[in-house]
Amino acid sequence: MPEPKLTSPTVIRHLLGQYQIHLKKSLGQNFLADENILELIVTHAQLSRDDIVIEIGAGMGTLTHKLSNEAKHIVAVEIDSRLMPLLTENLRHCSNVTLVNQDFLDVNLADLVRAQRATSVKIVGNLPYKITSPILERLIAHRSFIESACVMVQREVADKLIAEPGNREASAVTIFAQAYANVEFLIKVSHHVFFPKPEVDSALLRLNFLKEPRFRAPEEIFFRVVRAAFNLRRKTLKKALAQSPLSGLPSEIILKALVEAQIDPERRGETLSIDEFDRVAMALSKDYLARSVFF
Repeated sequence: MPEPKLTSPTVIRHLLGQYQIHLKKSLGQNFLADENILELIVTHAQLSRDDIVIEIGAGMGTLTHKLSNEAKHIVAVEIDSRLMPLLTENLRHCSNVTLVNQDFLDVNLADLVRAQRATSVKIVGNLPYKITSPILERLIAHRSFIESACVMVQREVADKLIAEPGNREASAVTIFAQAYANVEFLIKVSHHVFFPKPEVDSALLRLNFLKEPRFRAPEEIFFRVVRAAFNLRRKTLKKALAQSPLSGLPSEIILKALVEAQIDPERRGETLSIDEFDRVAMALSKDYLARSVFF
């Protein structure tokens, strides 16, 4: 008897009913129901038989099954314990899959990598819209052993992640992501290919993490400057940095640092490039450290 086609809305609906699972909107449970998009995700993940993959949000195992045919081992992380029996059944023939019933944000990624005796992993997954930013921040924090991340995100988030720094579309997440990775827009994904259909379209991105970030300033100071600038993005940079509690420095020191960095104090933070943010953070770092702001 052939295996059920897990991209079929009819099959998805039947299996959820069989296991008495009512999907939770709070968990961002929208399952991919299109074979072509599924194949494209696997292709764009650029896997080899030597790769260890951590999948974020295994769902019903639709993507997990495909990934298992391409990589050495898949660690499939799924937060919803109700899906575990269904996952176990759908992946019963996949000997190279380990299921982890846990919130990805709570998973000890270093331990997962060590358990696989690997030095690096690739990330694949359909990121829940509500926690996309925390997940991206976590991937960046663990970039030393993450080679790449091929992820589905809300189209609006994708547009921000690929925006040119200094462009009006850019945001703090633009700077953070591009400071640590080459971000590539792969394909647009209509909301019609999910079950149930979300309200917005998605996009598939790949982040290839850099060995060294695109800035030289101390990381914490760089982050503070970027966040302060975008938190008050409609104000001039001088006012945004002086008025933000993230800055913690008086206006005269901020003005001096902007002059040293050769940045017009009347510019808005949203117009700065990564290099310009770095120059500001470098100029401010001496005063931050002198005042023991972080220690």
